[in-house]
Amino acid sequence: MSEYPAFPAFAMAVVALFAKVTLTSVLQVVCRFRSRAFLLPEDAALAGVRPQAAETPFVQRCASVWRNDTENLPLFLLLALTYTLLGASMASVQWLFTSYVVLRYLHTFAYLRGWQPWRALLYMAGMLVCWMIAVQLVMRVALTFTLPT
Repeated sequence: MSEYPAFPAFAMAVVALFAKVTLTSVLQVVCRFRSRAFLLPEDAALAGVRPQAAETPFVQRCASVWRNDTENLPLFLLLALTYTLLGASMASVQWLFTSYVVLRYLHTFAYLRGWQPWRALLYMAGMLVCWMIAVQLVMRVALTFTLPT
């Protein structure tokens, strides 16, 4: 672990993002049971109701948050892991990773509440953090890369 001093910060970011995605899923399931609206026959049978033609609007929002996470979190996690393995400092990693995690939680809250332009601004801020990590990666690689003479 001493070879990668920032790895604990990466691990905490992974756990925090896993918790966020899991909580979104639980919220989606709870809302389905509260509304008693299920698309799949087996889910409806479990609840003792008829299948519905459509999800409730809030359950649809939860599904949209889930899709957004599956599109964006892997990019962050790959960038963050690579940055960590290239020997990033604990100070920079704590700031960048914590910022990203907080922004994703806020983005989820804004998404679920239907708050624009906040949702878009929080998304862009999260992408800015990813770009900051990407630039750091390019700089680290460029400093270690030497052309053959």
